[in-house]
Amino acid sequence: MAKPPIVVDDAVPLAGEVFTKLGEVHALPSGAIDAATLARIGARALVVRSVTTVDAALLDACPELEFVGTATAGLDHLDLEALAAREVAVADAAGCNSLAVAQWVAAALLTTRPRWPEALREAGDAPTVGVVGHGHVGSKVARTLRALGFPVLVSDPFAPPSDPAVAVDFETLWRRSAIVSFHVPLTRGGLHPTAAMLAPVGEGGPPLAGPKLVVNTSRGPVVRDAALDRPDVRAAILDVWEGEPEPAAARLRDPKVLLASPHVAGYSLDAKIDASLAVARQLAARWGAERGAFERGRWLGPAGVVEGGTSAEILRAVVALEADDRSVRALAELETGGAGASPRARAFEALRRGYALRREFGAWEAVGGDSRLDTLGFGRAKKGADRTGPSEPKTAF
Repeated sequence: MAKPPIVVDDAVPLAGEVFTKLGEVHALPSGAIDAATLARIGARALVVRSVTTVDAALLDACPELEFVGTATAGLDHLDLEALAAREVAVADAAGCNSLAVAQWVAAALLTTRPRWPEALREAGDAPTVGVVGHGHVGSKVARTLRALGFPVLVSDPFAPPSDPAVAVDFETLWRRSAIVSFHVPLTRGGLHPTAAMLAPVGEGGPPLAGPKLVVNTSRGPVVRDAALDRPDVRAAILDVWEGEPEPAAARLRDPKVLLASPHVAGYSLDAKIDASLAVARQLAARWGAERGAFERGRWLGPAGVVEGGTSAEILRAVVALEADDRSVRALAELETGGAGASPRARAFEALRRGYALRREFGAWEAVGGDSRLDTLGFGRAKKGADRTGPSEPKTAF
């Protein structure tokens, strides 16, 4: 009996190794995943990343398609109404990258602190952080920052009223926080749309308040580019960009942006493999297949030992924040616009596609630094222990 054809974005980790247990895998670059290709292959399952749009036109061309999985947390690239109308099952990897994002935010705040504007540094070692969104990611960010000693306020209109962690509306959070970190999906309709949630004053944004450091790791359009010119926004840490994959050159050169990153806050090896396995488990359940082969322990080992004099040095060694910042800012020199993908857009996507996946903190043993590393989940190794670099997955991909 022929195996059912499965088309998988070849940038999905373990695309071949995992999904071949369920069907005949066709691993393709995202740019080659289109309606004609899926129809020719007769795909019954499709596994994509956020760069691939699955809409009614694609589904109409692929009547045999019965499952669409996305190895990402967001669903804004999937037409959920069209999928439901055609009774195509949908699977996502919600929550799989939540710890990676929380660790990235913590590392970004701790390592950029010496460069915070004076008005923010005057708030003390642990200024109040407002976390916008309390889902998979936001709840982990809030928990991580509280463990590090930051007072945290949380705003989420969809949280249960009984949730004691969610106490304020967005305007109150904006007024009372020195740092505001966004962790919401991108939505444009309904009672609480998140598009342009932070906008200029007079254009839907909150009233002016005290000096702010804005962190955005959610989706670019949640924070309008023009909102970063508000007088109360004194600094920003941006992993996502309005206009992505063509961030504005002026913003890339903006000294107010303390740290620039190519939409990779959730890009840990651990998170990526967890996402692949999560989608595979859902496909296995759909097809009544054995799910025991999709357990994390079969694919990941320890990362090794990392050594440094300070916690910031160790965090920089594990999360390549400064190298990412240089790579993204260099895109300002590339052209935008024109027919097809521009040089800047292609380079931005290449940074994401070729990103060297980091390991999460719990995979490392640290020598040096302070108790904040223990709080963040690092193990401890004795000085002089063998140092190794990030481990490869147990099976290459």
